[in-house]
Amino acid sequence: MFAVRPLVIALATLGVGALPTVALAANDAGVTRDQKSSQTDINVGKVSATIGSESTLMGNDAKALTQKGNFKSGQSIKVLGQHEMAAAGPVGGSAQALSYAPGVSVSGYGGTGATKNSISVNGIKQGWGGFAGGQIDDGSVSVTFDGVPMVDPSTGLWESPQVPQLDLLQGIGITYGPGNPLDRWYNNIGGQIAFVPLQPARKPGAKVKLTYGSYNARNLFVSGRTGDIGGWSTVVAGGVGSSDSYRKSPDGFKSPSYNYAWFAKTIKTFSNGNFSVGAYLAKGSGYRPVPIPITPIAGVTLNGTPNSPLYSQQTSGYYSSIPGSVWNKQDSNETWLLYSKLNVALDRTTSAHNMVWYRYGHRLHFHYNNYGLGNPSNLYEYNNPRDDVYGDKLWLSVSLPYNEVNFGGFFLKSHYNSRNAFYNPNAPYYGSAAVPNAHYRSDYWDQTDIAAFVQDRISPVDNVHVTPGVRLIKYFTRYYPAAAGDFAQAYALYPNNNQGQLPPAKNAFVKIEPSIDFNWKVQRNVALFANYSTAHKEPQVGGGGGLYQSTPPVYSLEKSTDYNVGIKVHVRQVTYLHDFMFSASYYHLHYANQYIPLYDANGNYLGDANGDSVYQGVNLAVNDKPFAGASVFANLNLESAKFTHYVTGGVSYDGLPVSNVPDSTFNVGGDYNTYVAGGVLTPRLWYQYMGAQAIFNDNTGAPSRRKLAGYGTLNLGFGYTLPTPANGAGLKDVKLSLEVLNVTDARYNAFEYVTGGGLLGGNSAGQLLVLPGEPTTVYTSLTANF
Repeated sequence: MFAVRPLVIALATLGVGALPTVALAANDAGVTRDQKSSQTDINVGKVSATIGSESTLMGNDAKALTQKGNFKSGQSIKVLGQHEMAAAGPVGGSAQALSYAPGVSVSGYGGTGATKNSISVNGIKQGWGGFAGGQIDDGSVSVTFDGVPMVDPSTGLWESPQVPQLDLLQGIGITYGPGNPLDRWYNNIGGQIAFVPLQPARKPGAKVKLTYGSYNARNLFVSGRTGDIGGWSTVVAGGVGSSDSYRKSPDGFKSPSYNYAWFAKTIKTFSNGNFSVGAYLAKGSGYRPVPIPITPIAGVTLNGTPNSPLYSQQTSGYYSSIPGSVWNKQDSNETWLLYSKLNVALDRTTSAHNMVWYRYGHRLHFHYNNYGLGNPSNLYEYNNPRDDVYGDKLWLSVSLPYNEVNFGGFFLKSHYNSRNAFYNPNAPYYGSAAVPNAHYRSDYWDQTDIAAFVQDRISPVDNVHVTPGVRLIKYFTRYYPAAAGDFAQAYALYPNNNQGQLPPAKNAFVKIEPSIDFNWKVQRNVALFANYSTAHKEPQVGGGGGLYQSTPPVYSLEKSTDYNVGIKVHVRQVTYLHDFMFSASYYHLHYANQYIPLYDANGNYLGDANGDSVYQGVNLAVNDKPFAGASVFANLNLESAKFTHYVTGGVSYDGLPVSNVPDSTFNVGGDYNTYVAGGVLTPRLWYQYMGAQAIFNDNTGAPSRRKLAGYGTLNLGFGYTLPTPANGAGLKDVKLSLEVLNVTDARYNAFEYVTGGGLLGGNSAGQLLVLPGEPTTVYTSLTANF
């Protein structure tokens, strides 16, 4: 018999996921077991199924991703469960799923989990999915996987292809704003995205899913759970996928992409705690088609020569692209992650928690560009930066009358190399990736980040919770250029081509970050909440210039001052409200001391800008199961984002809107399960709208008032699940599904900017270039559950 079960996941206390102890889930998703509570025998099952702010005996292995946990929090939180993640489609990745949270917008050049995207959370950016310089505040949102930080501390960046397989996830949590000290890492300026993977479970099981669809999209996902074996339980899951692009090249180049992700975790539960070890490996790689002019531009042709057709949506086709034999760029992002967690109840009031982790990140941008250039010196770019990070987070949780105190800290060590080489192997240059004849760099940043925190969730009465907190941070950065050694031959031949122009340097900062949040349950099902916090981060480094390499490292830490106020309504069971959750909040974030490096479309450093900006708006979200078999959701955001200060090249652009921030986002959807011919038919319908947004002007290196028009897409799906007989050799059910995204084949542009002429030549300077959004796509999937 098929049934839809609510998602129950474990996450962090008061926030949704920065915590390293996101390990156990409740009910079927966890290996916890009820035990009698005594001085020496802690009720592990009860504690691990309770939000940490109520009882932190087992750390924060809690139901914070459930509606109940959200309702009790003083933070602004959005939980994406299985229904909303499914709206991303069977080959969509983390970015596509995140677009179904209020205040989150996504732009990129592909429709699968393999290609890169820019993600905006209440206007603050993370990732990279376009070609323009206007990624204001990029790298200012924290990202975790099973509680482990994934963002490169030097560049500030995390790329969406590092989480390409949605079936590997139980859910996603978004915290708007920096959050509480316990939950925070080193770049929570605008919030945090927490990916919660599948967890070890009490019961054994397995899943196999095959998908095929438009543009030769293929995906295979498998998972298996051992169940509880003597207190041990393990899950292994992963998937592989590939697809061609919907962009069309006249030489038949399909801009292919591929991805894979593998995850394993084992956990041991004992009488007063648990210990777990996890490992994750993921990679996404895809070719990036060239942005296209909306209208034809004189001299801008398909292959860059005068005798070919003009390149634009009006002349060469809405989804056309430059031939791969003239211009192509493969963009790959890879992550290795290994970590362990320990939660121990020391007595009835105190518990200890520790996580140790190691992460390796690697990017490869392999670029060929001969667009109208005729054998240029920088025909190829081989950009392969990498970073290694290891760290430890330790804290204690103490339950006292009317208080839940958490105190501790973390440290991390990061080693980042910005290696890049531009070269031409042909005569008369005879360059190579090892001995580049054009620009090159190989610079290193060693960073040590240390944070100590204390927070106290005070409950003076049962229906009021106040959580004051404070965090002390110390960030230390050491830079040293190494191109003279790493590219010794090139340095001897072309010393002036080295992009690392400055000598070694170092910098250190110590800051205090206060915060407070508040939750008042004014009625049984209604709570008011508010929070205030400050956060800091290092400006991003790397690329072809900027801080340390060509700009002296004289700067202040970037800083956010943020507050949220709102209301939450949670109804468990009343008429048509079943686990109903409604939240509405107003937010105001001031982002100060912004360092904004500017680059052209080919990655060349042009200079920088300094800015302060203010983001303010309203988020509304609702989820419900109005009657048996039905599930609905809706999310809305209205936002205004402006620069109070923006200066570049001595010119002020104060008062202009922040680029690439939609003035509104909206989505709504639902599904319904009904019995048909012995199985369960599940029709699904959902709609997504992205409002208008101001675009960036690469030609001036500044924001502008020009806007990309808003757009919406209608999507539908059908699933049919057929249970198997009880003696079906372990097979529980088989599901066949069909998804049609952008049913009406709406034509829209997902990204737009004013070019400086660096990509398509000088004639294009000052003109609009765009990335067209995906047309109608159709996918079919076959899933077997064991």
